Amino acid sequence: MTRAELFKLWAPDNSIWTRWAKPVLFAESSFDDLPTNAVPEWHLLNLPWAPSADTGTAIVLDLPGLESVRVGMALTQNGFRPVPLFNGALGPTLGGTAPLVNALPIVQALHMVANDLSGLNLPPNSPPVFLLDSDRFSGGSFAEPGRFDNRWWVFPQDFPSANFLLSQNIRSVIFVQENSASPQQDLVHVLLRWQEAGIQILSSGVSDDSAPEPYQVQKPYNFRALWYRAMVLAGLRRNSAGGFGAVIPMPSSSGGYG
Repeated sequence: MTRAELFKLWAPDNSIWTRWAKPVLFAESSFDDLPTNAVPEWHLLNLPWAPSADTGTAIVLDLPGLESVRVGMALTQNGFRPVPLFNGALGPTLGGTAPLVNALPIVQALHMVANDLSGLNLPPNSPPVFLLDSDRFSGGSFAEPGRFDNRWWVFPQDFPSANFLLSQNIRSVIFVQENSASPQQDLVHVLLRWQEAGIQILSSGVSDDSAPEPYQVQKPYNFRALWYRAMVLAGLRRNSAGGFGAVIPMPSSSGGYG
C-alpha cells in the first residue's frame, strides 16, 4: 500500500472531516511496504463511556499515540470517524540520534489497521473522533544539539470551528485522557473556544466505566493573546514534509580575536 493510498483510507474524499487530517506521518517514504496483517486488538475494547454516533457528540482522544489509534478504531463500532491529527514527523528510525518524540508506534498502527479501516462503511458525515498523541511535546529536557526535535503543539486552527461543529449538529465534545484530569495546556485553547460558543465540554478517562462528566474549561492568562501562536511556534521546528520535525543545529563556533 502506498503512502497516498494509506492517507486516502484515513482521509477519504467524501468525509467532511478530511480537511483536518494531518498528512505528515503518511509522508514517511520508508514505510510504503509495511505489512498490514498484524492488527492491534481493538475490536474487544470495552468503552462504557462512549456514546453512540447519533447523540450530537464529537470526541478528542489525547492518549499515547498507539493507544489513540487503537481507541479511535474501537469507536468506529459506535459510528465515529477517526481523524488523525498527528503532526510531528517520524525522524530517523535506523541509526542516528533518536527523535524526542517516538512516533514509530503511531506510524505502524496507522498501517496495521488499514485493512480494518478499508472494510468500514462509515457515512461521510459520521461524527469525528480526533486522534492526538499525548506525548507530543514530551522530551524537552533532552532537546540538545544534534537531536531530531519533532515535538508539536495543537492550535485552534487544527480543529473545526465551533460554528462548523454546530452546523453538523454537534452540541458536545468529550475529551478523553488516560485519567479524568485537566486537558493539556494547548488543548485548553481549543476546548475553551468551543465552550464559549455554547458547545458542552465533557471529560472522561479512557478506562472509566461511567458516563463522561461535564467539564468547565478555565481561561488561561494567554487565551486569545496575539503573541500566543508566535511564541509557541518559536520553540518548534518545522518539517519540509509538513508538520514539525528537524535536527537541532549545533551551535556555531566563534573565532578568536583578530
